[in-house]
Amino acid sequence: MHTDSLRKQILRKRSCLSGSQRSGLSSIIIGRLKRFLRFVTSSNPLFYVSFKSEVETQGLIKERLTAGKTVLVPKTDTARHRLAVYRIRDWSRDLRPGAYGILEPSGPGVEQVDPSMVDLVLVPGSVFDRHGGRYGYGGGYYDRFLSEDAPGALRIALAFDLQLLPHIDLKPHDQQVDVIITEKETLILPIHGPGGFSGTIHIQ
Repeated sequence: MHTDSLRKQILRKRSCLSGSQRSGLSSIIIGRLKRFLRFVTSSNPLFYVSFKSEVETQGLIKERLTAGKTVLVPKTDTARHRLAVYRIRDWSRDLRPGAYGILEPSGPGVEQVDPSMVDLVLVPGSVFDRHGGRYGYGGGYYDRFLSEDAPGALRIALAFDLQLLPHIDLKPHDQQVDVIITEKETLILPIHGPGGFSGTIHIQ
C-alpha cells in the first residue's frame, strides 16, 4: 500500500478510539515509559505535546514540571521546515497554540536550547513497524531533526498497538526509532542507540 494511503488508514483507526479508550491506553504506555531506565536517567528529554488522537503526553509533562525536572518541547519553524528546541517551566504560561494548532513554547518564560543537548526524543508518528520503521505526518520535521540536529539522541516512539505493523517500506530519508512502547509491549531495537544499546526485544 502507498505510504499516504497507509498513513491515512492507520490514522483513521487511531481517531476511532474514544476519548476514554485513548486516555486509558495512554496511561498504560506512559506507565511503561516511566519504568524504562533510559528515560528515567535522561537529563534533557524532548517531549512532543500530544495533539488530537496521539498517545497523550500532557499529563506526563505537567507531572515533570511540578517535580522541577527538565522539560524540552519543540517549536515548528514552518518557513525552514525545522524544529527548534525550548525549555519550558510552566504549562499554563509557556505554551500557546502554534503551527497546526499544536501547543508550542511561546513567551518570555521559555528558553531556547541547542538541539545537541537533547539526549532522548519522544517521537510521535502515524505508523511504525517491528523493525523500528516510522512514518510521520508527511512534513519531515522529525526526520530532519533526528538525522541532522540530534543524531545521537535515543529515539523512543509512543504508539498504540494498532499503529504497529510487521513491516513498512521506508524511503532513504525516513528515520527509524530505537524503542517502541505500546500498551502491549516495549520493543528495543538495534537501530543506532548510543552506548551499545541492546537489540533484544523486551516485553514488560
